[in-house]
Amino acid sequence: MPKKVTFLINPHKQQELASYVSWVLNQCPTHQITVFDRDWPFTLEGFEEVWVMGGDGTFNYFVNRYPTCSLPIGLFKGGTGNDFYWKLFGDCSREAHLASMLAGVTGRFDAGQVNEMLFLNGVGIGIEGEVLRSMEAIRHIKGGLGYYLAAIPALFRFKHYRISGLPVFLCMVFNSSRAGGGFHFFPMASVEDGELDMMICEPLPVWKRLFYMPIIQSGKHVGLPFLRFSRVRQKTIACDRVLRAQVDGEVLESSTFEFRVLPAKFEFIKPL
Repeated sequence: MPKKVTFLINPHKQQELASYVSWVLNQCPTHQITVFDRDWPFTLEGFEEVWVMGGDGTFNYFVNRYPTCSLPIGLFKGGTGNDFYWKLFGDCSREAHLASMLAGVTGRFDAGQVNEMLFLNGVGIGIEGEVLRSMEAIRHIKGGLGYYLAAIPALFRFKHYRISGLPVFLCMVFNSSRAGGGFHFFPMASVEDGELDMMICEPLPVWKRLFYMPIIQSGKHVGLPFLRFSRVRQKTIACDRVLRAQVDGEVLESSTFEFRVLPAKFEFIKPL
């Protein structure tokens, strides 16, 4: 019997991704694939597997819309940054990736939760939220370049905040390694260790913010003296004002952020 697969496409990118979807369907004659590129189904009942095509924001929407999903999940790259996809598949070709999808070898991977939102990649509190707001205007510029163009103005204007009285320029809590289309904030992070990685950066003058940006992008910042890294399973971060946070490319506003790890939360199809 053919495997029953539901294929969920980012509805805002259906035209952009149409040729990729058609190519996938032509390569899968032994699968019974139902495509949803506008309104996603209310339930995944009746399917044996779910494929999702989009970027980090699409994957974030998926896990929050179907938080109890127990089906094997196949991720297809189709976004601006594709950072969580990269964590699982690296820079493999479309052909190699589809071969993994068809083989269906799976593993269970962690997720995180902040307040009421699930996340796969990570959360940046403060300046990351401001960068995300700026990126809304330049989403057509993909990857690290778009992140740079959005981040530089924010680096000039963002003022530090306080966590439990401690002045902070940046606080990030991640499940995975990178964001922003290739900024390796947590090069040591694992999505299978049952922990979240946390980084706190002390206030910095503007010239240091600019100087260290490419160093952080490359993931060579772990030993810098103004950064503190830790690993947590559960953590409450109380800020001295309401801040924007980016959660896998989505915005969350609050003054208090309650984190917890969700070990082995979802079953993902992984590389052969």
